[in-house]
Amino acid sequence: MPINVEWALWGMPPGSKGLPEVLSCSQGRIPRSGFSELVERYAMTTPRQLPQVTIARAGAADDAHIFLAVQEWSGTFDGLGREIAVTRCFCVPYAQAALGPVSYERLYQALDDQKPPSDGGVLVVDPPALDAEATAEAVDQTVMGAAALLLAGERVCVVEGGGASLLDRIRFLDTVAALLPYGFRTKLIASTWAPLAAGHRNRLFFADHPSENALTITWRQEVSIPESRVVAHRYHELLTSRMEKGLAGLIARFARDTGQRKFSTETLEAVLPIVESGGEPSHTSIDDLLIACADSIEQGQAGLVPGHLSRLDALRDSAAVNGGVRRRRNIVSDRRLLARSPVLAPTVQEHLYDLVLSVAYGPKLTVDGLEQILKDVDPVPARLLTAMARMPAADPAVTVRLAGRLDPRRSAPALASLSVEKLVEAGEREPIDTSIVRLVCSELATRCAKPSQRAGIGTALRGRARLRAAIERLDGTDADSRFEKCLVLLVADYGSSIDSVELREAFTSHTEVLPVPRLAALALLCDVPARRLLAQLVFRELLDQGGITSKTFEKFQF
Repeated sequence: MPINVEWALWGMPPGSKGLPEVLSCSQGRIPRSGFSELVERYAMTTPRQLPQVTIARAGAADDAHIFLAVQEWSGTFDGLGREIAVTRCFCVPYAQAALGPVSYERLYQALDDQKPPSDGGVLVVDPPALDAEATAEAVDQTVMGAAALLLAGERVCVVEGGGASLLDRIRFLDTVAALLPYGFRTKLIASTWAPLAAGHRNRLFFADHPSENALTITWRQEVSIPESRVVAHRYHELLTSRMEKGLAGLIARFARDTGQRKFSTETLEAVLPIVESGGEPSHTSIDDLLIACADSIEQGQAGLVPGHLSRLDALRDSAAVNGGVRRRRNIVSDRRLLARSPVLAPTVQEHLYDLVLSVAYGPKLTVDGLEQILKDVDPVPARLLTAMARMPAADPAVTVRLAGRLDPRRSAPALASLSVEKLVEAGEREPIDTSIVRLVCSELATRCAKPSQRAGIGTALRGRARLRAAIERLDGTDADSRFEKCLVLLVADYGSSIDSVELREAFTSHTEVLPVPRLAALALLCDVPARRLLAQLVFRELLDQGGITSKTFEKFQF
């Protein structure tokens, strides 16, 4: 899944004696001042050894980002002859990273060799998703100890890791984070090196010496956690006991749990039951997962919904989706799963709609399914309409009915995707729906603007007596809609163009004065001789209305 990343470069120009600043940045949502604030908050101190990486948070809720700061030597010198350190900054939208989800290591590797676009555009990277098996292989006693302490709300300092490569230390931070639900990454601040001075915000970091503000553990050594630290001790025991069987399943389970989480006592302690149950989801059927989603939304536990959706996604293409459609539709209707939920982030809401529609109304959306949804959900959220438009339609009437509710930007391509035959079929579908007939008529009129399409439209409309009658009954509220109606009916009667003989027939078939919309439609369809004749007929009619005799009219030459 491609990820759009905003970026900035922080440092000093060569020869400068001033203070570091943002030298360049992407022209996106995050301004220069925003990048300056992030660097000053998380990566202001220059380590003795470079490169180093700090991973932090930026924004919250729908605007949550993962912030990466890569500090390295520039190879240039300031006005005092000192080598200049620069910081490459990256802001990764959490919602996009969570779709993989993407590991810190893969994200760093994808960004490390990227050159910022000269036009200030965002970076687009496509790192592979987190590999649970490979991550599990990197778990050792130090990793498990650090994860257990983090789960207990502790800050963790790792010492004697100076000999490890930068990538090894990033992998360590990543592996520790993988033993917690992915959603904690919206709050986790970690670094491959942090100063000992008080004030930095890192929760997990490497340092040259033990820290007074964190629990210190030693690189590549077992961590001893006393029983007095109940949560940390229990989690450490659980991880150790599962080590022989492998931790890939637990890591995969946590990777699916992408709902944003805080490092609070309540959210941290909620992790233990997951591990104690073996890391397997307690809901294993589609029905159970739909109910679990509804329960979580009603109880305001939006952070649990992405995990339910991940498991639902794994089941929707399996045999489990066969049968039980009526029962699932009842669950969706009774629990109002398709109503807009104020507690869900937009990306989660869209994912919920896609999955619920797939397992309860798929694989193709039928007219009956659409009508039930429209009955159950009023008003229909725009995101739900868009999700339904993404589904394959079992009947062209579904596409047309949806197009009538979509905004013009989305309805036009939806209608354009249907052939003339399918449009006509949708308009004549029983029971006849006037709003659908009006939409079909308008689309056919739009296509009539191209002479090459008129013959096919005329052919498709012939023999469709019910649709023709429905179009004739349309009561146009404006001249444009009346023109469209006349145009379509004339094409149905005469095909792609009207000659002089056909024009006289069409002109004289009405005893009353021809309305302007019909005259406009006739003018569009007439060939050149017929168009000259039309001018004569219209002029003659105007003279007749004014009492001018035929004898007088014959004096005029055309």
